[in-house]
Parts: sequence; structure tokens; C-alpha cells
Amino acid sequence: MKRLKRLFIAIVFLLIFQGCTSYHGSTSEEPELVETVTTPYEYNDELGAGSELEIASEVDESESTPVDSLVDVDDEEEDDETEATNIRIQFAGDIFLHDGPMNVARTGERTYDFKPFFTHIQPFIDGDLAIANMEVPVDAHGGNEQLSSFPLFNSPFEILEGLQYAGFNHLISANNHSFDRGFQGLINTVNSFERAGINHTGMNTNWDDFNTPTMLDVGGIQVGIVAFTDSVNGEEGQVPEESLGYAVRRFRSHTLDDIPRMKQEMEILRDAGAELVIVALHWGAEYGDAPVEMQQLIARQLVDAGADIIMGKHSHTVHPVEWHYREDGTRGFIMYSLGNFLADQTRLTGASVHSQINEGWQHHQFIGRTQFGMLVSLEITRNLSGEIIIDTADILPTLCMRDFSGNTLGVVDGVAIMPLVSGEVPDFITEEDIRLWGRVAYEHVANIAGSGEILNTSAD
Repeated sequence: MKRLKRLFIAIVFLLIFQGCTSYHGSTSEEPELVETVTTPYEYNDELGAGSELEIASEVDESESTPVDSLVDVDDEEEDDETEATNIRIQFAGDIFLHDGPMNVARTGERTYDFKPFFTHIQPFIDGDLAIANMEVPVDAHGGNEQLSSFPLFNSPFEILEGLQYAGFNHLISANNHSFDRGFQGLINTVNSFERAGINHTGMNTNWDDFNTPTMLDVGGIQVGIVAFTDSVNGEEGQVPEESLGYAVRRFRSHTLDDIPRMKQEMEILRDAGAELVIVALHWGAEYGDAPVEMQQLIARQLVDAGADIIMGKHSHTVHPVEWHYREDGTRGFIMYSLGNFLADQTRLTGASVHSQINEGWQHHQFIGRTQFGMLVSLEITRNLSGEIIIDTADILPTLCMRDFSGNTLGVVDGVAIMPLVSGEVPDFITEEDIRLWGRVAYEHVANIAGSGEILNTSAD
């Protein structure tokens, strides 16, 4: 393992939300941008889980639903044996392997080790349920044969071991790349999940799988998950016609017509005992910074119909997040796109960064947004009345850092997913590089995600 050295990671930005406009409004209006203030962040040897950088915003009290208003318990009448239940659910974006990272992880002819990629982010992945989007097939031909990247992916089995080492215990597998290796590749991918012992939602090998809802007991709270994708990249021809109906759940992201059917899927979860419903949506255009209006309408209508959390993905870039309030005052949390968590879609060079670094985050569209992501942590409570409340939402901006030695995406000497707080960094990253890229990534993610009514806002 390469020697680690300590240094200050990129300048930390403490975000001050001053009259921040809600992202609930029309997309024709530009959301008010937050003001950023820079301050050094000194390394702390005890830094670890729970030390996420907090991004705060004010909430319109007229729209919020305080915990106190939902819980009205007389202390004298309270049952001593009744306690609130608290869990943490975390979400990360796209995991998909290009040639460069696969070459870095190779340890033998057909063996790999991805755990070092996650060494620095691992202390922060501590959720009772930690979910990531497994964008591509895994060991789709068995024995790590015929591995490949873009455009038809097939990743080594060991990526699952790396994700488990990082702390993830659930994957979303319904994606536009689900059919990249045909139906047998889908079956083998599901077998890979089972062999690794990691749960997933999305791919199905038969009607029984399709009709069996994903139900998880998370710290005593029953969580239901359903996953949809709006595309399989036109690879339907690789799957037998009789299997297309159950292989993955499809929906159309350009119309509201599928909302009733999606609502039925959520009702199935409720009937199975779900207290909290998560809907994963693989959707939208790639490489933009915001959802289109139809995505907003779909997400909000799904929350109105009973979804508690929307996990959006596919753009490979970070999109805003928001609270959406129902008519009864309760609220759901929408992540339109979590961005990439592990990928190599950008030729990282410092020249464009140096030329644009002082022009503001709005000018960062050409400097590596596909390497920026976020780890979202939701604190969830079942209160003494039995109601499920999403108390707070915290975001930790991340940077999938690679070395600068190669001129092509396939030439990489090192990969590390960096939490953008201070700590240790691997040797292949220089102090200048991490300060430069850390600053850009943090500022970009914070401003994109922080353009709506969001983040670390408590119900109490």
C-alpha cells in the first residue's frame, strides 16, 4: 500500500444561506445562489463518521412540520417502555468502472482489489442502510471473463467486495446498462450480488423476483424500495421478449402517464408493511446541473402519492435536492441526481481549473463535474406516536480523485474517493492538486445541491 501523508485537504467552504429561494418553483426562474465563505479546516486525528460538513438552509416555518407538532405526549402518561426509533440511511451515486480504475485495481490475471479506492471515504459510510447505484453488470460472464467498460460494461466481481468494505449494504441495479451483457449477463450479475451477500433492488430473473417487494428491517423500521429506469440504451433485443416485462421496471421520464402504475408499486410496498418508501429513478439527460421541469413534476407527484425518499441518478453530475411538502404538512426528500461516486469520465488536468478557478462555481462545467459526487445522510425517526419523520438531511461532497499522469482515460496510476474534509491523502495526489480540485469540487457540489430549500434542516 502506498505511504499516506497528512495535509490539509482543500479549503473548506462554510455555506451561509441568506434568503435562499426554494427550488420548488418554476425552472424558468434562476434559484438564488448561496454566498460562500472560505475558512481553513484543520486536520483532526479523531475525525471520522459523523463529522460530515453541514450545509444549512432556512426553512419557511409556515411550510415545515415540526416534530413537536406531531408528538403530543404528556410526560406523566408516557409509557416508560415506549421509545422513539432512530436510523440513518445514506445514499451515494453511480458506481461504474472504466478501464483506468480497473487497471489500477488489478492484482493478477483475473483478480482485483478495489478496497483501497474506498479507504478515505469508509469512515463516513456508517448508515444502518447505505445505498449506492451499481450502474453496470458485474461478472456477467463468470470468472471475471470478458471484462469491459464503455459502451457495454462488465465489471469485476471484486467491486462488490470493495463496496461492502466501504460500508454499503444495498445496491440499486435497474439502470440503462442493465442489458449491456444480455439477459444471461443480468442473471449472472444477480448471482454475483447473491454470492457477495449484498442486497439489491432492480434486476429480476423471473416473475417471482419481480413480484417480491424489497422489504428491509432497518433498525426496527420497515423500509420498502422500488427501482425504475427510463432507458436500457436500446438493448432490449438482447433480452428474450418474454423476459422484458420483469427484467427491470421501466417508466417514461418525459410524461406523467406512468405515475398511476408507479403509485401501485408503492402501494404494494405499503401493503407489505413498509413504513418508509424509497423510490429509485434512473432518468433524465446526462451531464447537466439540474432536472428538467418534468422530472420535478414526477418526483413531487410521487411524494404526494406516498414516496418518502426519491433517489435520482444517471446524469453523472450532481443535481439539487429538496424537501417537498404534502398537503397534510408532512414532507418527503428528493435527490434528483447524486452524481458519480466512482467513475473515470474526465481527463483531469489543472490548466482549465487554473483559468476558471476565480470565475465562480457557475463556470466549472468543463473541469471535472463527473468526478464530483455527494454522500447524503438522512436521519429518520419513528416518534412516540408511531409516525415516521425524516428529521435532517446532511450532504458530504465527494471527489473521485485520480492521478494526473495520463493523457487518456485508460492511463491512471491511482484512484481514491475523497471526502472533502481534512484528513490523509494517498501519495499520488499532491497537496496542490487536492487543494485545487477539492476546492472546485466542494464549491460546485455545495452550490448545486444548495440551490433549493434543503440540507441539515431539522423538523424540530
